[in-house]
Order: sequence, then structure tokens, then C-alpha cells
Amino acid sequence: MLRIAIIDSCTLTFLGLENVFSLINTSKSIIFNQISAEYALDKNSQKFDIYIIEPGAVGFEYDIDKFIYNLKTNTKEDCKIIILSDNVIVNSRLSDFHLCKNNALSKVFFFFDSLLTGKYESILPFIEDFILTKNEAILLRCLSKNAKMKNIEKITAIPASNLYYYKYSAMKKLKLKSTKELFNYLNKVLNHSI
Repeated sequence: MLRIAIIDSCTLTFLGLENVFSLINTSKSIIFNQISAEYALDKNSQKFDIYIIEPGAVGFEYDIDKFIYNLKTNTKEDCKIIILSDNVIVNSRLSDFHLCKNNALSKVFFFFDSLLTGKYESILPFIEDFILTKNEAILLRCLSKNAKMKNIEKITAIPASNLYYYKYSAMKKLKLKSTKELFNYLNKVLNHSI
């Protein structure tokens, strides 16, 4: 049995994710609950396998990193923590995944289907903005549109020498060994052809 909690979400998010989970074909039965941030941190509360946090709703008396640290400390289990947000500022290095709320339904479905079936390598593309710096993410988005470095330099006002640094830095973080691998990655991930 797989236990999933969505923390302090709005009703629309809860109902939407509940419907997504109902579409996923898994041999495990899924229990899906909406809980408060306070309940999640209560040492006597029910423990879950996956916690989904919608940070706009989680009270900001908690620092998001502190909240996730306390949650992981309290559970002491191998749980996954997902941040569901469009605001990159609230990302936490302690969460396992960051999922953009504005992703197409097919991408959200693919993410959760991969998560529930244990295909974690398939999920790497969903965290590119989480592991990359702002400039690295900007560069990759420009490159995904087949832009040349000179054009990107004009658009972003970032010197070409820095752009090449961001390119190779991003490739290293994404474990890509060549420019060809980079463009295959960009075509697959940023153009949503998964």
C-alpha cells in the first residue's frame, strides 16, 4: 500500500492530483490524504510514503528547508518529498523533486507514473530548474529553441564566454558528456517530447 499526503493544498490541487492518481496503473493500492503542515510534523501523526508540498499554502511560519528537514527527521523512513510550485524561490535542496504546477497534464501524469513505478531516472528531467542556476536554466531554454550563442548573447546580455561556462556547467550537473547529448536532452525534456 502506498500512502500519499498533500500538505495544505488548495481543494482544486487536491482534486486534480486525486484524479491523476486514479489514472495511474499500479499494482499497489494508493491512499491519498490532504493534511495540514502541523499534522505532518506531529510525531504521533500517520506517516506517508510521499509528501507533496504546495508552498504557497504551507504557512510561512516555517522556513521551507526547516519544514522539510523536520518532516524527514520525524518520519525517519524512506519517504519522498515533492514541492509542487511554479515559484523557484521556494525550492528546497532537501526535497526530492520539484514539479511545476503549470506542466501539461501528460507531463504531470508521466512524472507520477514514473515515481510510483520506481523509474527515478525518468524523473531527472523534471528537476532541471531545481539543480541548475538561473543563468544555466535560461541558457538551456534558449538553446532548446535552436538559438546560436551570438543570438543568445544579444537576447540575454550575458557575454558569450559566460554562456559557454553555463553550458558546460549545466552539462556536468545533468551528467551529459557531449553537445549532441545536450541537444537530445533539450529536445526530449524542454520540448516535452517524452
